[in-house]
Amino acid sequence: MNFRLKLASIVAGSTMLSSVSYGALYGFGPAEAWTNAQIAALTATVSANIAAFGTSFGTQMSYKFEQIISAVAIATKQEALSANVVADNNRQTSEQLVNAIRAQQQNTAVAKAYLDFNAATGQGFDPCGTVAKNKSMDIAFSTMAAKAKASVGELDASPGRLVASTGQAMQQRLKQHRDKFCTEAEANAGLCTLSTLPGGDTNAALLFEPADENSLTTEARTAYIQHVMGPPDQALSKEAGATPAGETYMVQKNRKDSLLSVPAYSLSMINAANTRSAGFGNKSPNEVLKLRVNQYFGGKEAEQWSGNLARQTQRGLLVEAAKMGGLEVWIHQQQYEQNQRLLANLATLVVASSDSLDATLEARYQKVLSETAARSVK
Repeated sequence: MNFRLKLASIVAGSTMLSSVSYGALYGFGPAEAWTNAQIAALTATVSANIAAFGTSFGTQMSYKFEQIISAVAIATKQEALSANVVADNNRQTSEQLVNAIRAQQQNTAVAKAYLDFNAATGQGFDPCGTVAKNKSMDIAFSTMAAKAKASVGELDASPGRLVASTGQAMQQRLKQHRDKFCTEAEANAGLCTLSTLPGGDTNAALLFEPADENSLTTEARTAYIQHVMGPPDQALSKEAGATPAGETYMVQKNRKDSLLSVPAYSLSMINAANTRSAGFGNKSPNEVLKLRVNQYFGGKEAEQWSGNLARQTQRGLLVEAAKMGGLEVWIHQQQYEQNQRLLANLATLVVASSDSLDATLEARYQKVLSETAARSVK
């Protein structure tokens, strides 16, 4: 822009100079005309050169300006492209990081699910075997009550049973004793042959030892229960039962059976709890219970159990704790039923013990009545 102002000033100065020169001349001779023509020609040439220079210079300036703008645009675009490339790289790096974290989380979730639900790490000790053993134990004790009731009914002195002859029933007991449970003293006296289980029918300790079904020990325990129950009651004829004495006899029979039914059932439960069965691997219910207890408190199975817990996840430990809690509740239920039988036996003992006081209490009652009547007469 400054250049164009300078160029215009030069052109104006040249024009003014030609006018001055032209005005300074005087006369109108050939020399003046020639001089004016030369000046006009030079002025036209200079003006043309200046105009051509200005046009060429302006064109060059415009061209260079466009080049500069193009270079700046290219540089700007390259700078923007570099920024986009950096941003894309950052985005791709972030996506790769997110994908890596997601893959790690998925792997962690898969590993956790495998460990939590794997039988060796997340289900407690021997899950299938433990469930089967617990169910077998529960069935063993559930069926034990039915077996005890059935064994009570097989006794010759069972509640509600009457025999044709009490003496004959007692002779049968004596014969069974000498045939199967002859003691050393009886053998020395020549009464019988020494048994492999001498005195078994009077040995209460056999009730608490495991024995096979239909074994000599089982028969000895049944005989012991019969001895505790006492001699069986003899049946009455129809005519005798219709008499007052017969009715009194039956009332006393019913009362005695009511009292004896509790200890008979309790003893039969002990017998059933220690009787082995083929359905439970030739083990008694108490032996099955002992095996379950040994898993936690003794034996090789306890070592396996403690070693297995070291490999369990938190879920596996919680599952094992739940199974142990369930087993504890089951044991408490069995103890509750046992305590109920103990209370029933104690109540029966109290009622039976009070029989000896009936006569004394009746006498005192009659004495009080008589004294009260005497006072009322006075």
